[in-house]
Amino acid sequence: MRTPDEVPGANAEHELVPKTISATSSSALLDARFWPELSPWRVSAAWSLAAAALAAGIGDVGRTASPQTLVLLFLLVDPLWGNIWGGLATPEALPRIRVTVAQRRPGLPYLALGSPAARVLGMHGPGVLSILARAWLPGVAVALVAAFAIGMSAVWATLIVVGLAVGAWLQRHVTLVPASVLHSLAVVAAPWITGLTLFGVDPWSGRHLTLILLWSLHVWGANSSVDNPGRLGGLAGMAAAQAGIALLLIVGRAPLFLAVLCILWLATWVAVYRGQSLVNVQASWTAALLVSAAAMSQPVG
Repeated sequence: MRTPDEVPGANAEHELVPKTISATSSSALLDARFWPELSPWRVSAAWSLAAAALAAGIGDVGRTASPQTLVLLFLLVDPLWGNIWGGLATPEALPRIRVTVAQRRPGLPYLALGSPAARVLGMHGPGVLSILARAWLPGVAVALVAAFAIGMSAVWATLIVVGLAVGAWLQRHVTLVPASVLHSLAVVAAPWITGLTLFGVDPWSGRHLTLILLWSLHVWGANSSVDNPGRLGGLAGMAAAQAGIALLLIVGRAPLFLAVLCILWLATWVAVYRGQSLVNVQASWTAALLVSAAAMSQPVG
């Protein structure tokens, strides 16, 4: 009788990855890799932080935060918070976790490959506990250390992002708040509010909070339209958000900024009319985000 290892195709899944990882593959205690996953011009946490700086006024930002703090803040809200979100929202994006966990598997009989305990602990695949222990919790710890170096407001914001990521993971198993809604809060609201707080601006004031919520709605609608072309819900969300932002700028008497926004938003509706993919107009949304944020730094009246 041949063992499973001798059966052709039995280990096809494991043949896709190396059986061992070289001891020289990493020089760090906590290994981290950074790369641009999607278009750098789409609305992201980094651009939302830039929007917060524009809304607060570049001059005021320079007086309230040192360059070192700004760099650390960028690293926190973009790659570190992005790691927290992605670790639970898209755990399948961690290709080497299976190999690493398999190499560290304890030699216990009830943890043999295929056993119920091994499946729960992810001993031969990206199980929940293995991902949490090896890829997600270390990222949370590093983010909290960076947040503590910035200030307690950043620590609380990091905990909120952790909660949003946990909500996104639960959505994969239980129908709760749609993950796309939580994503828009993690991408827009969390970094924008954190930035305004550190830059000495009250993020809960009427027009700042209104703009943040409107752009969260816009990002939700935009992502829904990109992922599900043809559905009216996402387009309706974008239209409502753009109308709200326009009204906000009219009340704030910022006609020049509104004119620029109308030009930028026109690209979206031209693409919709022609039936083109909205992926090609993502840069116009980011530009509109920054323009509307800059309008908030102008005195009302």
